[in-house]
Amino acid sequence: MTDATVGAKSSHPTKAYKRHPRDAFIVVGGLALAAALSVFRLENISTVERTVSHTINHLSSDLNPPLEVVMLLGTLLAVPIVAAIALAFRRVRLSAVLLVSGLLAYGVAKIAKQSVRAGRPLDVFGKGEVIVRGAAQIGLGYPSGHSAVSAALAFGLLPYLPARYRWWILLVPLIVGFARVYVGAHLPLDIVGGWAIGIACAFAVHLAVGRPDLRAESDPVPQRPRTTKL
Repeated sequence: MTDATVGAKSSHPTKAYKRHPRDAFIVVGGLALAAALSVFRLENISTVERTVSHTINHLSSDLNPPLEVVMLLGTLLAVPIVAAIALAFRRVRLSAVLLVSGLLAYGVAKIAKQSVRAGRPLDVFGKGEVIVRGAAQIGLGYPSGHSAVSAALAFGLLPYLPARYRWWILLVPLIVGFARVYVGAHLPLDIVGGWAIGIACAFAVHLAVGRPDLRAESDPVPQRPRTTKL
């Protein structure tokens, strides 16, 4: 007898990835929130935002080295790197989701910056009130591109993670956003607006191509068909 390949059913069926119509509400809601916050950002800086910004920005300088490292996950360069890591683990679909989500968030944030044209902390508060760590950030402030990219990558990855690790990934955009205020690059509303855009972009991709159900324990990993001898 010769070896024959017996087709085994894949544990990664196409139907595991479904389009969830409710994702459209997240997309619309995220973009609407970002638009609404931009109005508040331009009109005035509230006492609460000033206090939060000042408190975070004036924390100990000992936090700077680890936060500088985490902030890299909000850069444009992080997008292809994270996608390449997923590809290295043969997660082609996830790699594409991360790449598109991250690039889309970066692009939308750039367009929003040009539309809103809000200044950065140095422009709003002046040099005497802001501690600038690292190179002084120039250009426009709202929204935070770092926050948008990190949120897009986190929420793009979210449905594909095992349930017990799923929500821990959200620490990444939270820390990135905190770090951007800490180094004097953004105000708190810039961060929230960036998160809203990043989440909207990630779920726009999920809506377009489908995603694992968030109620599932984990994303089923494809397995190679087994070969048996007859």
